[in-house]
Amino acid sequence: MIKQKSIDSVMAAVRIEDVVGDFVSLRKQGQDFVGICPFHDDKNPSLHVSPRLGIYKCFVCDAAGNPVKFLMEHEKMSYPEAIEYLAKKYGIPLEYERNESDEERQQRSLRESLLIVNEFALKFFMDQLRNTEEGKLMGMTYLKERGFKDATIDKFQLGYSPDSWDSFTKAALEKGYKEEYLIELGLTGKAQSGKLYDIYRGRVIFPIHNDAGKVIGFGGRVLKKDGKDPRKYVNSRENTIYHKSDTLYGIYFAKNAIHKQQNVYLVEGYTDVISMHESGVENVVASSGTSLTQGQIRMITKRTQNITVLYDGDMAGIKASMRGIDMLLEQGLKIRVCLLPDGEDPDSFAKKHRDSELQEYLANESKDFLLFKADILSKDAGNDPIKRASMVNEILKSISCVKDNIERAFYIKECAKMFDLSENDLNLNLRRFVWEKTKEQSRISQQQQQQQIRQQSGIPGEVTVEQSGTPDLIETKKHPETAPQTDLLYEAEKELVLLVLNYGNYVIYEAGQEEGERSEGMRVDQYVCNEMMKEDIRFHYPLLEKIFTMYADWASYIGNQDQIIRNFTLSDDPQVSEFVIRNIPVEPRFSERWKKKYDIHTHTTRNNLRVLQNQVQNILLTLKLRILENDAAIINKVLENKELPEEDVGLALQQLNKVNQLKRIISQRLNRVVSH
Repeated sequence: MIKQKSIDSVMAAVRIEDVVGDFVSLRKQGQDFVGICPFHDDKNPSLHVSPRLGIYKCFVCDAAGNPVKFLMEHEKMSYPEAIEYLAKKYGIPLEYERNESDEERQQRSLRESLLIVNEFALKFFMDQLRNTEEGKLMGMTYLKERGFKDATIDKFQLGYSPDSWDSFTKAALEKGYKEEYLIELGLTGKAQSGKLYDIYRGRVIFPIHNDAGKVIGFGGRVLKKDGKDPRKYVNSRENTIYHKSDTLYGIYFAKNAIHKQQNVYLVEGYTDVISMHESGVENVVASSGTSLTQGQIRMITKRTQNITVLYDGDMAGIKASMRGIDMLLEQGLKIRVCLLPDGEDPDSFAKKHRDSELQEYLANESKDFLLFKADILSKDAGNDPIKRASMVNEILKSISCVKDNIERAFYIKECAKMFDLSENDLNLNLRRFVWEKTKEQSRISQQQQQQQIRQQSGIPGEVTVEQSGTPDLIETKKHPETAPQTDLLYEAEKELVLLVLNYGNYVIYEAGQEEGERSEGMRVDQYVCNEMMKEDIRFHYPLLEKIFTMYADWASYIGNQDQIIRNFTLSDDPQVSEFVIRNIPVEPRFSERWKKKYDIHTHTTRNNLRVLQNQVQNILLTLKLRILENDAAIINKVLENKELPEEDVGLALQQLNKVNQLKRIISQRLNRVVSH
C-alpha cells in the first residue's frame, strides 16, 4: 500500500491538463482547455479541462473526475497503478506501508522484481546491438537491410542477443538477478542436465511494452537457420507480468496517435508496426500473430471505436481472421478492411511507397468489413446453392453482432442487392440470430441492470416512531450517503454546501445593515456557520456533513477558494471528490468582461455583493423551511397512530402548530405560499 504522504506529494504535483493531454488533443479556451471526449462518440469538443480546479468534465456524457479518476476510467488502471503512473510521470519517489498482507507484499515484490530483470535484459540487448562487433555485424545489418533508421531502432529499443550458449544468463546472474526470475520470464532455459542457456541467442530482439511504457516481454527473430531451432520467432511465455491475450505490440507508441486520429490500424507483426511508423502512420498496433482476444479488444475500445484491419493477399489467412472479428462488432466498433496488393504485407508495402502514397492508399482502399466479407465469401461459394446459403447465414450472424438497428438495416439492404435475395427473407433469419444472441446474454444483462439499479438508488431511511412516547422522542434514521434528486431536504443541504464551496471566503454585509453604512462585513462561510449554530441546524446527510466539516478545517488556513475546491477534487475519499467534481462548475464563474465592468473579482461592487447576500439568505431560509417541513411530516406520522394517548396527541398538535407558524413566516420572507 502506498503511504498517504507519497499520494499527497503526487497529487500536489499533478496537472490535470498534462494527464488528459497525454491521451486527448486539447486546445486552450480561456482559462480552461477543451477536447474531444474519449468516453463517448464525440464529434464536437465537449470535454472541459480545468487547471484551476484540477478536474475534467464532459457536458454530454457526464464523465468527470480528477487526474487519478481519468487514468482509472480511460486506461483501466487500479488506484495504486494510477498513483504509480503519475509518480513516474512527475519523478516522485513513492513509499509503501508495511501493513500489507504477506501475499500482497510477495505479489508486489515479484512483479517489481520481474520488471527490473526485464529492464536489465532490455539494456543488455540494446548494448549488444550497438556496441559489439557481433551485434553490429548480425543484428544491425539485418535491421538496416529491412530499411530501419537509427532513430526508429532507438525509439522501439530494438536489440540483439549474442549467438552463444549463455552470455545473457551469465551477465544477469553476475549482477545478482535470480535464476528463478530469468526462467519465469522466459529469458533463460534449463536443460535436463541442469545447465542454463539463453532462450533468445542469435536473435534480433523486439521489446514488448505495456501501455505505460514498461517492458513486459520480448520477441526474438532468428537470423540464421541451423536446423537446431526451426522457430522463426520466439516470444515471451505467459508469466506474472506478461499476458499475451492482454497485450498489443506497439500500443505504447501508438496511443496518442490513436486518440488524435480516432482510428487504429491492426497488423500482424512487429516489423509491420515499425515500418508503418517510419512511413508516418503511428496509430498502428499488432496482435502478434494471434487472433484478437477480449483483452486486446478492451485495449482498443477504451481509445477508439474505429479500427481498420490490414490484410495481405493470403485468402486463407483472411478467412481465418474473419472468425474473430465478430467480437469487435459485438463491442460496437466500426470495422474497416484494407486489402494490400498481392505479395505485399504492411512492412513491405510501407517501404516501397512514400509516406503520402501509403496514407492515400489506406484512405482510398479501406472498405466496410461486412461488405468486404460478403464479397470474399461470395467469390468463394461460387454458384453452389448450399455454399451460398451457408455463406449468407454466416454473414447474417456477423450482422447480428452490430448493435445499431439502422446499421443493420443498411447491411441487409446491401446484402439483398449483392445476393439477389429479398430483404424480408434476410430479416427473418437475422431476427433468429439476434434472438439467439439475446437469449444467451439476457441473464447476465439482467443481473448487471439489477446491480446498477441497487447502486444508483438512494432512497432515504424510513421514519421510525416510538409508539408510546411523545413527539420529543421521535427519531429518524440517518439518511444514506446519496439521495434522490426529489428529496427537497437533501437539495437544500446540498445548495448550502455548494454555496460555501463556491463563495465561502467572499465578504458580504451582515443582514439588517442600513443602506449607506459601511463595515468590514463578514465572510460567507463565517456567516453560515454563525446562523447554523444560532438556529441549531444540523445536517441530515452524513456525506454533506463531512464535506462541510472538511471545508471548515481547510478554510481556517487556506484563503484561496479555488485551492480549497482543488483539495476536494483531489481527495482520496472517492465519495467526497465525486460529489464536488460533479457539482462544481468547470467554467469560470464570471467572464473577464464582467470582472472589469463590475470589479466582481475583488468582491467590492455593492450591487453584486447584495445579490450574493440575498442568495445566502435565500439558501439558509430554504434549508430552514425544509427542516420544518421534515419536522411536520414526522409529527403527522405520529398523529396517524390511532393508539397514541390523548395527552400526547395534544402535545403533537401544539408542536405542529408552532412548526406551521414558523413555516408561514419563512415562506413570507421567501415570497412563497405553503399549504399544510
